[in-house]
Amino acid sequence: MLKDTEIKKLKATGKEYQKPDTKGLVLVIRAKGSKIWRYEYRIDGKKDKYHYGSYPEISLDNARKIHTVARQLVEFGKHPSTLLDNPEAKQMAIDGCSIKEIEAKAAATKEAEAVKALMTFGDAAEIYKTEWVNTHWKDPDKGWTPVRLHLLPKLADLPLETIDVSMLRELIYDIREYKGVAIALLCHGWADRIFSYAVEHDYCKQNPASLIKAARVGIRNKRTRWLTTPEIKRYLTGLYQSSAYRGYKLALHLLLMLALRKAELCGAAWSEINFEKGEMLIPAGRMKTKKDHLVMLPAQAIEMLQELQRLGGGSPWVMPMPTNPSQAMRSQNIDGAHNAALMAGDIIDYNIHDHRHTASTHLREQGHSPEVVETALSHAIPGMAGTYSHAQYKTQRLEMLQSWANFLDTVMTERTVIQ
Repeated sequence: MLKDTEIKKLKATGKEYQKPDTKGLVLVIRAKGSKIWRYEYRIDGKKDKYHYGSYPEISLDNARKIHTVARQLVEFGKHPSTLLDNPEAKQMAIDGCSIKEIEAKAAATKEAEAVKALMTFGDAAEIYKTEWVNTHWKDPDKGWTPVRLHLLPKLADLPLETIDVSMLRELIYDIREYKGVAIALLCHGWADRIFSYAVEHDYCKQNPASLIKAARVGIRNKRTRWLTTPEIKRYLTGLYQSSAYRGYKLALHLLLMLALRKAELCGAAWSEINFEKGEMLIPAGRMKTKKDHLVMLPAQAIEMLQELQRLGGGSPWVMPMPTNPSQAMRSQNIDGAHNAALMAGDIIDYNIHDHRHTASTHLREQGHSPEVVETALSHAIPGMAGTYSHAQYKTQRLEMLQSWANFLDTVMTERTVIQ
């Protein structure tokens, strides 16, 4: 039997030679000095050989452990390669596992690989949504919409390995043609995330989305859509004349009046509103800027909020879920009322977030200070003024928003919305 000290002294001779250990295990010393473990055996009278690996990567002791399993396989009439070609199986042999344990593990691995080979884009997308999106996204179902509407209908039933760059690029470009650059970029981003997750978890080998540059899909232009004064009149008139729920009408009017984001109002609790002071304090956790934001409330906003409180029937939320008042309403619930107002007012290419553009544009045109406008919109003030200014402009903001609320009333058909 060989010893480690003896093996270390074995030198190259310019010709290949071998040193036997025991029961068919030999150490082969190549012409240039590399050392390889080899098993020489016979099955059905035919001579064969199998290499375990090189020394010292596989030590003498570990080679003997692998050899024990290999000899048992030969006794059963099986070539060692049928089981031990897998590095994991060799490690299990080194760890002292039996043939049955190694075979069971190999069968499980083979089955898992077969499942992965057949895993579809839809399967991977569902796993990714369940394990990551649902637990990390504030509104996972809303964010998932591009996948549900544009990726899954075409890719859901296709195995991941069959989706290549050209196929995915063609789909993304089709989405761009029919739905626009913004939607195409969203779909490209989701495809990249899903494939990256699949590669990370060995569901597939490559991420074709990573080879499609977002810049080639297109550049998302910053929206500049806002309502002119006649459009404001048509929008608000159409909104209040629609058959939508009264609470949704008030919410959309408040978003325009206070220049808030949808989530900032739809997720608001009554504990954030102080009617006596005429203020609403939105905590940092609900703000895009991750900073507390104080909203000054004009008289019309206070009356609308008081009406919403009556409509809520004791719910702790300003906009409760219609089916479950103990939960805050999802912001997309007001989309239907918004779309009805657009149709009634013959207004196109205008979304709810554009209310902020409308308010900002008109307030500047009406002569209000840019710093006060930006503070009201919870934007960072650009330049040196923003670096050194920590002012809240409470008085100026209240005067500005009160003036803006009065202006909105003047463009309405009715004398007052509240009445």
